[in-house]
Amino acid sequence: MINIGFFVEGQTERIFVEKLLSEYLTYPKYTIESVKLLGEKSAKITTKKNVSPEIKYNFLIYDVGCDEKVVSALLERADKMINQFKYYRLLALRDLHPEKRENKEKIINLVNNKFNEKSFKNHLGFILAIMEIESWFLADYNLFYRIDNILSPNYIKNKLNIDLIKDDPELYESPAAKVKKILSLVDIKYKKREKQSYNICHNIDYAFLCFSEEINNKISSFKYFVKCINESLNCF
Repeated sequence: MINIGFFVEGQTERIFVEKLLSEYLTYPKYTIESVKLLGEKSAKITTKKNVSPEIKYNFLIYDVGCDEKVVSALLERADKMINQFKYYRLLALRDLHPEKRENKEKIINLVNNKFNEKSFKNHLGFILAIMEIESWFLADYNLFYRIDNILSPNYIKNKLNIDLIKDDPELYESPAAKVKKILSLVDIKYKKREKQSYNICHNIDYAFLCFSEEINNKISSFKYFVKCINESLNCF
């Protein structure tokens, strides 16, 4: 069995990763467990277990609750998880926001330097969503139409001058603000609460994000995230 761990900064990221894995791995030979870190302790949030006797992948998702603690939470647990519990890959996912865009390479290099100090560095990975994970949501330009059929890409463009079809949402300074504006057109609030995050993440077309040639030149951080997952799934 291949064990893979994810460390994410909050519940929106956690829900997104849960749903992505469920959609990406269509054959039910995996389990997904999510826990929330509460100081030095952790509490189980969700568990998805399959009845197949031949489980191939085991995913553990840590909701760290803070972008600044994602990497430190991973490093605090990495030695034990890799050497004792035999995790093949640990991936840290956080937003670039509230840091500025020009600090992207500096942050990535800083984290990679920390990873390179470890003997198990090849088992670690870092993904920085630019600027926020909502940029990945916005790349699925029919997402909002699935939430409310008024919110077609053309309607959004006419009302807000946001061209979801042509734009690379990683170039938006605040993707979350764009999501909030779009949903406000139909009086839906977006405050990253659990129910709201589930509503969005369960309406995303993950096959489109992962495989569509229409967005080959968009959301490069998401493409890297998928690459890291693929490398982990095919490690043996």
